Amino acid sequence: MSYNDIVIPDLLPPSEDGVFKTLMCHPDAEPILRDVIESFLQFPVTIVKVRNVETHINDINEKRERFDVNCAIDDGSQADVEMQAEAMKGDSQRTGHKILKNRAIFYLCDLHSGQSGRGLRYDSLRRSFQVTFCGYTVFPERKDFINRFSFRDKDGNALSDSVGIIFVELSKLSDIIKKPIGAMTREEQWSTFIAYGGDTRYKELVTGLTDARKEIKMASELLQTISRDENERARFRSRRMFQMDQQHDRLVSIDEGREEGIKIGEKRGIVKGEKEARIDVVKKAYEVDLSIEQIIQITGMSKPEVESIISSTN
Repeated sequence: MSYNDIVIPDLLPPSEDGVFKTLMCHPDAEPILRDVIESFLQFPVTIVKVRNVETHINDINEKRERFDVNCAIDDGSQADVEMQAEAMKGDSQRTGHKILKNRAIFYLCDLHSGQSGRGLRYDSLRRSFQVTFCGYTVFPERKDFINRFSFRDKDGNALSDSVGIIFVELSKLSDIIKKPIGAMTREEQWSTFIAYGGDTRYKELVTGLTDARKEIKMASELLQTISRDENERARFRSRRMFQMDQQHDRLVSIDEGREEGIKIGEKRGIVKGEKEARIDVVKKAYEVDLSIEQIIQITGMSKPEVESIISSTN
């Protein structure tokens, strides 16, 4: 597939890393960002100021940059908000998404310790929060799509409320979107918009959200403006091409591993070689976080066979 073969939707998806940052850092987005932060941090926010509004270069490698939104809040707190649409290289459910979790901890610590300076007292440090929206499942064992973490002892008693990490899994909204919009919490409404705001198949749902909350209506209108911007569409195309190249490389590696396994089996003159090769393919595909459906398509194995192999690897 060539660069020009990539189809760009009429509405860019707010769940895509770069689009998310563009939407939240837009000069007209202060009320939107304020409402998002207030919804997920769960305390009143009157003013929010973005501290990193730089525009990323229009380059196919720009996906390597951090698309975070670093902001200061009127009560002295600070927050780093980001979208992680796809799993990081080397990270998967098999590894417990350790890379993502450690990365969130690292950036939260960096944000909090970055306040230090001459004459600053430890008891005057501002609260710091890391909020990560994920387009995939990070905690498969947990039903809740929002998971909050802070310093607590084994009995759940808080050591401090000075720092906190929040993961929002947009992959767990299938039951949420069945609820009446009026019954949704603010967090559920915003998560639904971020996940489906650019998908025309959910136009009625998004319309209901915009009718229910003025800030979401503002975000929807701003998303339409951004989606018509040719520069933003070019950046989106560049990022999408980079992602497709990475996925292609992963699939080629998996296919090559399968073919090599089959060749080994043929040289040994046994059918067992092909079976072992397919098992190896399943394990490798699981390591790069491909879905069970994708693995079935690649290997030709049944769902129970694939699930059995995955279960044995955990």
